[in-house]
Amino acid sequence: MKICVNGYGTIGKRVADVLAQNPNMKLVGVSKYTPDQDARIANMKGINVFVPAESVGSFKSKGVEVFGTVDEMINEADVVIDASSDGKGVQNKNSIYAPKNKTAIFQGGEDESIADISFNARSNFDAAKGRKYVRVVSCNTTAYCRLLKPLTENYAIKNIDAFLIRRGADPSDSKGSALNSVEWKSKSHHAHDVNTVINVPMNSVAFKVPHTIAHINSMRVEFDQAPGKDALYDLYKNESRVALLNSATTSSQIMEAARDIGLNRYDTYAVSLLMNTVQANGNSVFMSFYVPQESIVVPENADAAVAQAGIMGREESMKTTDKILGMERIKRELESIFA
Repeated sequence: MKICVNGYGTIGKRVADVLAQNPNMKLVGVSKYTPDQDARIANMKGINVFVPAESVGSFKSKGVEVFGTVDEMINEADVVIDASSDGKGVQNKNSIYAPKNKTAIFQGGEDESIADISFNARSNFDAAKGRKYVRVVSCNTTAYCRLLKPLTENYAIKNIDAFLIRRGADPSDSKGSALNSVEWKSKSHHAHDVNTVINVPMNSVAFKVPHTIAHINSMRVEFDQAPGKDALYDLYKNESRVALLNSATTSSQIMEAARDIGLNRYDTYAVSLLMNTVQANGNSVFMSFYVPQESIVVPENADAAVAQAGIMGREESMKTTDKILGMERIKRELESIFA
């Protein structure tokens, strides 16, 4: 499968790294629209950089090696992963991918109407087979799906109330949330977004706070008959993309641990369930979890391409992606550090 990444920012550069290592894929290259440090980093990594035709001279004058034009890159690829900024994906679909009859994968910043299906590997892998356009849901929605899908397979859920503490900006951003303010949305999009993948009764409210490390989410789940804390631990212990942390008390501890164990860009890819926040009361359970917003959707993008093409089943695809990312080691070491 020849695949390219249109957009080489926070998500795009991480996705490109994974695709380049997947034995079922050939990374044609990535697009860049500005001759900046990321373009030179792609050159250093041996990733082919494609640019707008009118910008070839500008890139070369800045010392960036150009492999071809964005148009040439997309023509060569079987699948395009669109990792452009929010809202740009729909423009690319209408002006480039659809006219060229190209299969494409979009990110959660786009409206659900852009795609035939919203995707989470753990939740609805098989439903993406043969779909022309797939949308990988956002970082927080990915975390909710990874936690809720196993619950729905084992318990009857009556209601979910979700509370999100959203980071204000990514670490690389020079702009973001206000320095001395907390912003909120009383009915955030996350509940609806989860329901584009899993049918569950859910409400959500989101608070944006001025920090950069990760999102922290909490949810109260009401059941017909609620599982206890031990039952939840047993439910998630074999989920490869869920880390069970017993003793972590701050997001900075988790980020620092990721740095100390040598994870590239301190990316954990997993949702970390904070077991010391889990409380089972009657027919409800309360839990909180850490969401690494820069990396959690990276494995989903690789799996989405595999699911579209139908070249592997869910378990094989997830195992292949997890092996590339070192998920077994990440889960094991984080759980050991925060035992």
